[in-house]
Order: sequence, then structure tokens, then C-alpha cells
Amino acid sequence: MAAHRSGDLIMVELRAREAWSQRDYGTARRLAGSAVELAAAADDHHAWWNMTFLQAECLREEGSLDQSLQYAEALGTSHLTLESDALKARVHTLAAVCQQGLGHLDQAVDSATIAVRSAASVRDAPELQIEAHHALIAALAESGRLDEAWSTCLDLSTHITPAIHTQTAGKAYWVIGNVAFMRHQVDDGTRFHRLAAEHLTPNNDLDLWARFNRASASRRLAAGVVDAETLECIERAEVASSIVGGTERDRLQLSLTRAHWLFLTSQLNAAVERLRPICADGSVLSRQTEGEANLLLAQALSARGEELQALAHFDLSEQCFIEAGAPDRAAHVRELVTRLRS
Repeated sequence: MAAHRSGDLIMVELRAREAWSQRDYGTARRLAGSAVELAAAADDHHAWWNMTFLQAECLREEGSLDQSLQYAEALGTSHLTLESDALKARVHTLAAVCQQGLGHLDQAVDSATIAVRSAASVRDAPELQIEAHHALIAALAESGRLDEAWSTCLDLSTHITPAIHTQTAGKAYWVIGNVAFMRHQVDDGTRFHRLAAEHLTPNNDLDLWARFNRASASRRLAAGVVDAETLECIERAEVASSIVGGTERDRLQLSLTRAHWLFLTSQLNAAVERLRPICADGSVLSRQTEGEANLLLAQALSARGEELQALAHFDLSEQCFIEAGAPDRAAHVRELVTRLRS
């Protein structure tokens, strides 16, 4: 009976991994759940841990960040996690990504800091260290702690070697470029994002390619870079996303990037038309991103002379930034409102 059960477990694990590789996250999650039950019955702790973690990853990819975080927190108390720096790094990296997506930026920084510290204790694990650094940099940057983020980027760059997987290197260059753009180091941002583009190809992972191009365009626009290369990033992201689909959050974020382009190219009516439904569905987004959407809509309305509506969205934006733990962005909104009222 035990051998038969073990064979069933192996088969379900393989099917779950295959569904994950095909980005069929719903199927992968359900199969992983079945594998968790089989592993518990077989007293196979390692299989139980791996399949529970896969469930959490699937939930993250499906946009169910609250549930994914609950799984990560539960895994964090597992004796396997407590005894392994590698597993601890994986769990806290996942928790940080979810917390950032939920707008819990201070908690995301804390989780990612633990992940980086844990990963540093694991020998010959550059990809684990890069993923942890990536999460910490993203949380610091979104919190407005750009000097700390850049310092962490310099640390991250020491882990990028020819030995690591090309996709991992691409993601590392991507996050370093993000911070450079946020620090208005446009030349550095462009250079690192071009390095990222060389490593992240649509043939290897079309979904990742779509997300990279959207994020690259978003960072370039935030830095005021409105050129043909930025538009190409937006268009590549839109084409790739139309093929791979994605979550409602992905769709809204890409639409927000296009709206930002419209605003910066003075196509105010088109920008407002696109931004209104994004802000109406803002609860799907992280609080930080919801704040950015309302800020952009407020600026577009103000530019059209609709001050009262603009002020309402400025207020919403400020509240979102405060709740997301981004005081610098909230202060920026207050400055804009003071200028508008004067």
C-alpha cells in the first residue's frame, strides 16, 4: 500500500509541475493540493513542503495574494523551514512579494531582509540570493527608500555571473534598471534594461517578456522618458499580453502604463477615458499602484480644468500612499494639491 501511495504521489507531483510549466496555475494548484494530502498521508514531509509552496506560488500568480501570503506564513512555522536557510529564504521572498503587492511595504522590506540574510548563508545558491535581493530592492524602491535600494542593487550586481541562468540574470538587470530610473539615472536605467532585454527573450518566457516590457515602459515614463523606445516597450507588452492573457491585475497595470503614455503625450481625453475604469477597479491593484492611478487621473483632470474632480482623486491618491507606507509619495501629492489650490 505504501509503495502504491508513493507512486501516486510522484505522479501527481509531476502533473502539478507540468501544469505550472504550462502556466495553468489553477490546475497546478489543485494538483498540488492533492499531492499535499497524499504527502501528509505518506508522512513525506519534503513533498508536503514543496507542494504547499507550489500552491502558494500558484495563488500568487493568480493574483490571490492574501491567500498566498497565508500559505507562506504557515510554511514559515514548519520545522523544515526553521531548520533550513534555503527554505527560509524562499518563504520570506514569497511573503515579501505578496506583501508588496498588497501594499504592506514595511512588512515586505522586513520579510525580504530576512530572505537576503538567510540566502547569504546558503553556499552555491546565486539564484536564491538574486531572488531575495530582487524582492528587497523592489520593496525598498516602492517605499521611496531609493538610496537603500541602490545600495542593495550594487550588492546584487556582484551575484550576476555567467554561471547563473539567463532568465535570472535578466530579472536582476531589470530590477537594477528600475531603481536607476527611479533615481533619475536615465542612462544607467536604459543600460540595465537593455541588458535585461538581451537575457529575457519572448522565446524563453513570453509572460515574463510581457511583464518586463510593461515594467520597463512604466519606469521610463515615471522618469519622463517619452520616446520611441518607450512606446515600443508598451506595444511589445500589449502584443505579448494579448497572447498569454494574465490576471485582471496584469491587465489593469498594462492599461495604466498606456494611460501614462497618453497623459505625457498630451492626449488628455484618451488618458482620462482609460484611467476612470482603472481607478474604479482599483481594489484589484496594490494600494501603491492604486495611488499612482488616482494621481495620474487627478493630474489629467486638472490639466483639463476640472479642478473639483481632480481634488477628489488627489485625496484618494494621498490616502492610498499613506496606507501603502509610501510617505514621500503622499507628501508629493500634498505639494501638488497646495499648488493647485493656490
